[in-house]
Amino acid sequence: MTFRPLPVLTLFTLASLVILVWLGNWQYGRFTEKMALDRAEPEWALIDGSVVPGSETMVYAYVDANAAWRRVVAIDTGPDVVFTPTEIIYQVEPPSPCEGPDCNAGLRYAARGLYQVPRGRNAFSGEDSPQTGIYYTLDPAVLAAVLPADLAGRVDGRVFEPETVQLTENGRTMVGENPFARVRADSELPPQRHFGYAITWWGLAMALIGVYLAFHYQQGRLRFRKGSDA
Repeated sequence: MTFRPLPVLTLFTLASLVILVWLGNWQYGRFTEKMALDRAEPEWALIDGSVVPGSETMVYAYVDANAAWRRVVAIDTGPDVVFTPTEIIYQVEPPSPCEGPDCNAGLRYAARGLYQVPRGRNAFSGEDSPQTGIYYTLDPAVLAAVLPADLAGRVDGRVFEPETVQLTENGRTMVGENPFARVRADSELPPQRHFGYAITWWGLAMALIGVYLAFHYQQGRLRFRKGSDA
């Protein structure tokens, strides 16, 4: 075999190859980190209190690449008022929350879960509609506006994510694991996406090697048998 590489092309190819492999390794590292976090046992907290009447809202969520809405209520624990989701509804159009001073009156709420710091709004968040109880970020500081002033002053800045919630899809409801009640809170990008990105970067690196060798072969700079040059 004879091989006479082009110096400049080889330099750029090697640099690009290093970058592509590094990107693939980084994405795979993120995949393993997030998988480890998902398998880790959370330090569960307990909440016990009463549902604040008329506090129910619908908050948009993006759950494992699916559009959904979370039914959120405020829980008065005595010292604090905590917002917590009780149901995830998988549909595009927002459901109507239960509104009015008698809505959920007298209901008790006790659960095990995690306190999570809200992520806030971003450039893609929709416009909130307080008059209809529809919101696009689960931010206690924003949702506190639906509460009386004495309760709004005791709102905890964190969101309580229960271990289990009601899951509703196509009219069927069941109790299941809350995808937001985990140590890894960034639900927008699950570990499998990172693995897919890693395969993509590594695939591009392999394709780059193939193109590099094919180009040299076409130019007569790579031959596998003696006497193959015309």
